[in-house]
Amino acid sequence: MKKFVAAILSTATIAGVIASGTTAFATQTIDGREGDTSGDVQVNGIIGSFDNTTPGPNPEDLNQWINVTIPTTALFYTTEESSHKEIVSPTYTVTNNSAVGVIASVAGVDTPLNMSEVDLLNVNGIELFENGTPTVAETELFTLEGNQGTNVGSFAFTGEATPTDASEESNPSFKLVLSFAPDVEED
Repeated sequence: MKKFVAAILSTATIAGVIASGTTAFATQTIDGREGDTSGDVQVNGIIGSFDNTTPGPNPEDLNQWINVTIPTTALFYTTEESSHKEIVSPTYTVTNNSAVGVIASVAGVDTPLNMSEVDLLNVNGIELFENGTPTVAETELFTLEGNQGTNVGSFAFTGEATPTDASEESNPSFKLVLSFAPDVEED
């Protein structure tokens, strides 16, 4: 029965490739001059809803592998010991729940507010702001292994500030935009 299902899936895949004109699949050449008269084709299937937390064949859209947990908020602040000139933060984590590796990148910053007192702000050494102005270009933050390996990465903010009045609180803010890509080879 399994051979019959594999044959049907193989036939359906070949028919789909021929109909769509797609040739993005890896190929092999059977060359009779080298004594080859046959070849094997590995056939994998996905039946039902794709589960990106379990190892298996790549889905057609590789982005379906992305399954990460990120914080909803983060905080940076100045320290009293530095006269409120040194910026530090707690450490935040990103967890890859997917069965495959995921590349996490800083894609940019959105909606900065009241950043004028921030002289320099970095995340894991990646410059985000200089003199209150966004400076970040898309940069890889870290690569996480699949959920069977080292699947947790961390980030923290560092920098410098020049408060207008260190005895009064000000509240700069922005949205850190992270992007994710599966770390897999296309079939």
